[in-house]
Order: sequence, then C-alpha cells, then structure tokens
Amino acid sequence: MKENWKIPFLVVWSIVIWALSRKNAEAALDVLEAKKESYDKQIISLKENHNKELTKRDLLIKEYHETIKRLEEKYKEKSAILTKKNKEKIKDIVVEMEGDTDAVQKKIEELFNFSDIG
Repeated sequence: MKENWKIPFLVVWSIVIWALSRKNAEAALDVLEAKKESYDKQIISLKENHNKELTKRDLLIKEYHETIKRLEEKYKEKSAILTKKNKEKIKDIVVEMEGDTDAVQKKIEELFNFSDIG
C-alpha cells in the first residue's frame, strides 16, 4: 500500500469533490428555479399591465372619436346657422346699398373682417 497510496487517495478525493459539487449544484439549481419563478411573475405582471394599458388606450381612442364626431356635428349646425345668417346679412347689405358694388364690397369687408373679396 505504500507504493499504491495514490489510488485510494484519488478515490477518496473524487468522492469528496463529487459530494461538495453536488451540494453546490443543488444550490445553483435552487437559485435558477427561484429566478425562473421571479421572471415568470414579472412576465405575468407585465402582461397584465400591458392589457390594462391597451384597454385604457382603446377607451381614450373611442372617447376621442366620439368627441370629434360631436364637435363636427356642432360645427355643421353652427356653420349652417351662420351661413343662413350671413346670407341674410349680405342680402340686407345689397338691398341697403341699392346695387352700389363698391359700397357693398366695403360693407361686407367691414362686417366679416375681409381684407379683399374680389
């Protein structure tokens, strides 16, 4: 045994290294599993937040379109009213000025803040 002491020593050394590395490997696997669970939770949380943001965005887009539609309808109504009123004013001006085109042009420019209509 004096001459072959290296063989039993290598066997014992291998068993010790194997046992120590097995404990380290298990600890490393535990750490990896914990990180995986943490990442899975983060992914779930991010997906939930993303879905909430998409829902919120969709509601805002819907509200935007509804607001634009209401404004366009109000503009059409007011535009039609203003157009009728403006036509009546212009008709009154033409009647009042008795066909004097320069006076009509000047009065319309003053009334509607036009710098030049013709």
